Amino acid sequence: MSQEDYYMSQEHYYEVLGVRPEASLLEIELAYKGRRSQYHPDRYVAGDASSVAWATAKMQAVNKAYAVLKDPDQRERFDRTQASAGPADPSPRTERARVPEPPPLSSLREALEGLEFSNEPFERVFVAPHIPRKKLLGALDSYGEGLRTQDVVVLIDDTVFGGAREGVLITEAQIRAKAKFEAVDTRLLGCLTQITAHGAHVRIQGEPFISLSIPNPDDLRLLFEAVSEHLKQTH
Repeated sequence: MSQEDYYMSQEHYYEVLGVRPEASLLEIELAYKGRRSQYHPDRYVAGDASSVAWATAKMQAVNKAYAVLKDPDQRERFDRTQASAGPADPSPRTERARVPEPPPLSSLREALEGLEFSNEPFERVFVAPHIPRKKLLGALDSYGEGLRTQDVVVLIDDTVFGGAREGVLITEAQIRAKAKFEAVDTRLLGCLTQITAHGAHVRIQGEPFISLSIPNPDDLRLLFEAVSEHLKQTH
């Protein structure tokens, strides 16, 4: 997202949703539903990484705008802020005030750096760059269609003999799971704030995602606590 787009999403909530400042709550809700349908990243999951990133940024801006405008108190504060700012100076000779760059956000790879797992009784949780190549290739061949080896940040191997053809793959943009005899389940991280592990059961936003029988439950809990913290910070 460019600097201009970043501040547009933060400051011009009516424009983000495409409604007038006098819009009723019903208009705002309808506009939000339309924007959500248009930009939801799940619609772009079959595209390239740049399409997913674009849709994710748009969806985050829409969610932020809706969160403010649907709440009467937040909307009133926002309206007062916009009124006090006054109209922009149309003179072409007037230099726009330089707005500081938002602080850079760490990558998921950086957020997980230094995590140590017990991996008892089996070594099954791996974080890049310490993912065994043979396991990684097995996972990509089984359920990693469209992913490259360098994309994978986390590999969870849920196979008895260590072939990694079932389990979980996590990249900077998505989490993908494959259980035995089940279809691949892919979720985009840009829409998520919480992934938890309770024993063998992994849940996303409180909903069941996959149950893993081989990895150490404490390792899973440690991993997904770190992943969730990263997701919260990037939102």
